[in-house]
Amino acid sequence: MSDITPASALARTVAIPALTGAQAAPHPAALALQNDVTQAASTLRAMQRRGRLQDDEADVAVVAYTAVVCAGSTAAKALKAAADWALHAPEAEVHSLSWARVPGHRMGVDEFLLTLAVSYPDPETGEYTGDTHHAAGPMAHVVVSSADNEESAAS
Repeated sequence: MSDITPASALARTVAIPALTGAQAAPHPAALALQNDVTQAASTLRAMQRRGRLQDDEADVAVVAYTAVVCAGSTAAKALKAAADWALHAPEAEVHSLSWARVPGHRMGVDEFLLTLAVSYPDPETGEYTGDTHHAAGPMAHVVVSSADNEESAAS
């Protein structure tokens, strides 16, 4: 595993337009992302120095993804918001999803959050960065009928 510096990790995985224009100060989200990547990379370097990454079957990497948070007053509305967003961002590669039910703005009313970790293709090469899940071959679909379930339950 190579030692990833925060600046190289940030430059390789996230393009932040707010940082490339002529501005007096970077956008707060860019500063927060830079801080998070810096802290995570620092922890990784400390693990490497202490020899905590000796297992050949495990690895740790620092990757900065964009988090898209879709909220709704019901689970269905949060899912619909995520689907609507995805329809308008067909080039986005979704890497993971996170689901949360949190207290809403009013007492006793919950809000549902669906967080998508996404990345976009490199503007120069068109290639996606980061890990994605791909099947090694055609997926084998197993269809279980309700009669099969009843038979299994009876045995």
